[in-house]
Amino acid sequence: MSASVAKLARDGWSAIVGPQTGAGIMATATARGAAISDGRMTIAGVPGRFVQSSARPLALAADGFSTFAGHVLRDGVLVDDARITSAASLGDDRLGRADAAGETGALPLAIRPLPESGGPARMLLVLAFRGAEEGYDATLWLPAAIFAALRQDVESGRAGRLTLAATTVLWLDETDREAPPERPVLWLLGPAAAPGGETAARGLVERIDWSSAEPPAPEPGEPEEAPETTAEALGRLNWSLKQLVLILVFLLIVVALK
Repeated sequence: MSASVAKLARDGWSAIVGPQTGAGIMATATARGAAISDGRMTIAGVPGRFVQSSARPLALAADGFSTFAGHVLRDGVLVDDARITSAASLGDDRLGRADAAGETGALPLAIRPLPESGGPARMLLVLAFRGAEEGYDATLWLPAAIFAALRQDVESGRAGRLTLAATTVLWLDETDREAPPERPVLWLLGPAAAPGGETAARGLVERIDWSSAEPPAPEPGEPEEAPETTAEALGRLNWSLKQLVLILVFLLIVVALK
């Protein structure tokens, strides 16, 4: 495992995403017949080996934003439940599970403000499989100031599309470890505690940007005719003169016959 991925695995996330991430996934994987050696994971009954790589960031794009405000009671404490929801896409990449079939290229994304912790500001991404009924989803945690700026731009119409790049603890098939950026890959969540159960992975967002929605493509219409060139105009005039000469010759023949 690379140093940056290892840092993610131990870097204080349990308060936000629960135990089924990072090192928690690895412990669960081992308990379910998976083994990790020299940074490679194997799973009993699953062909191939899996690796984690910080060389290729996960790219995510989102649009279709809606904002929500509210509060919720958690562990007896009333907390802010403000969020922005959207539809996210991995582009040509896919997201699946290392120990089960089924994958997706699109998933719902919830954007939330990070709880105040007094620590360094960072942007965090959680990708999860919630079970057969709920499927895959993603949550983006932003520092309060960035969340407020994004929300303001969404509500004013200045944010219609968001893109991000993140280093994650997701797995890749070993054959995809050195895949070039233009080749799609299948990102994999680690094994769940029980077959078909919930599992999640986290990432550190390295870049985020947003912009207004792209203008719609113009509706197809009749193609504009190219302007007539001088040569084409002279050719058309010459043809008209020839037609006129033929008509005059025909009239002269008619008069001569009379």
